[in-house]
Amino acid sequence: MTIEVGAKAPRLDEPLADAEGQTHVITDALARGPVLLGIYKSSCQASKTMLPFLERLRQRHAGTPLTVLGVSQDSANITRSFARRYGLAYPILIEPEGFPVSQAFDIAATPTVYLLQPDGTVAFTTMGFFKEPVNELGAAVAAALDVEPSPLVTDADADVPFFVPG
Repeated sequence: MTIEVGAKAPRLDEPLADAEGQTHVITDALARGPVLLGIYKSSCQASKTMLPFLERLRQRHAGTPLTVLGVSQDSANITRSFARRYGLAYPILIEPEGFPVSQAFDIAATPTVYLLQPDGTVAFTTMGFFKEPVNELGAAVAAALDVEPSPLVTDADADVPFFVPG
């Protein structure tokens, strides 16, 4: 069962390297504020659609305590290429062999996105890509930061389908 809202997120103390070789520990980011964590696979079409919206959230809330992190189920080379192709500027952590993060979170599909509160509890989660939950994610991030929410998916995203299969 995927980790649900209100549950404590697992494996937050484990150091993970990003695609550039820098080490990150999620609890370090949580010490600064909420963390938006997106677990994905680059070959997944829903991931290709969702992760740029996480970048949009990162840009929208620049200068706040929000940290956006990706967790890639791919190699560092594939991850760097994916980040360049989709304009992702947030750190993307590389899953170690055996996918321990994905396994600990018991994800059922990619992408799975979690908004973690500073105490490590899950404040919001969504899986796959549907437009409405993306807007709900944006509202949840705004609430966690105590700022006014605004739609994440806008009229400028008319080319983005309502639903994208994985």
